[in-house]
Amino acid sequence: MNVSHSGFLIHTRKYKETSTIIHIFSRHKGIESLIFKGSFTNKDKFKFSLFNEYLFSYNDKYSFPYLSKFEIINSFPFDKKYYLLGLYVNELLYKTIREGYDYEKIYEHYKSFLVNLLKSSSSLKRLALVFEKSFIENLGYGLYMLNDKDINDNHLYSYDFDEGFKISDSAQNKYSLPGSALKQFFSNTLENSIHIDIIRLIIKRILNKHYENINLMGDKLF
Repeated sequence: MNVSHSGFLIHTRKYKETSTIIHIFSRHKGIESLIFKGSFTNKDKFKFSLFNEYLFSYNDKYSFPYLSKFEIINSFPFDKKYYLLGLYVNELLYKTIREGYDYEKIYEHYKSFLVNLLKSSSSLKRLALVFEKSFIENLGYGLYMLNDKDINDNHLYSYDFDEGFKISDSAQNKYSLPGSALKQFFSNTLENSIHIDIIRLIIKRILNKHYENINLMGDKLF
């Protein structure tokens, strides 16, 4: 049966001598793998670009379907200074999203992320954190606190991977940060680079726990 739906190209690799396997992130099927026949030998035929939303068409009667047609639905021509960040987010999706599952919220969040890059002036670290925060929340692994209404600006808090954020007994804990920064994190207004690094370190630990020591090469670029 012929199938058409929207998605983003996030990864490619050579297949046999003449073709390419493209990995797309789709709204209701997660990561899908399609064969783009003849694309490796005919570069004019391979006109995909990252960070564009496409309408993909293929026949799903094969276990490894062949791409038959594609067209751009939306384009996101953000400034090239954000390109490495975009590659990192694509890598994060590629290594965590599974095939055959519905990821509508993450799909919409990814689109919003690309839209924000068109008008953002924030640092790469802050933009990465904003994406990561919502991403792990949608996966069900979000950072939390039993009662975030009781956060005291002057108290120090550390993250316990079983109990969430709680008041810390030691400033030496590398997962600790002040209550004022914690409030900013929960409201997506955190700007301090050191505190952003601490939160992102916690997120990496969470991802490593659930995805068998995931190694994200793109994260080392900023």
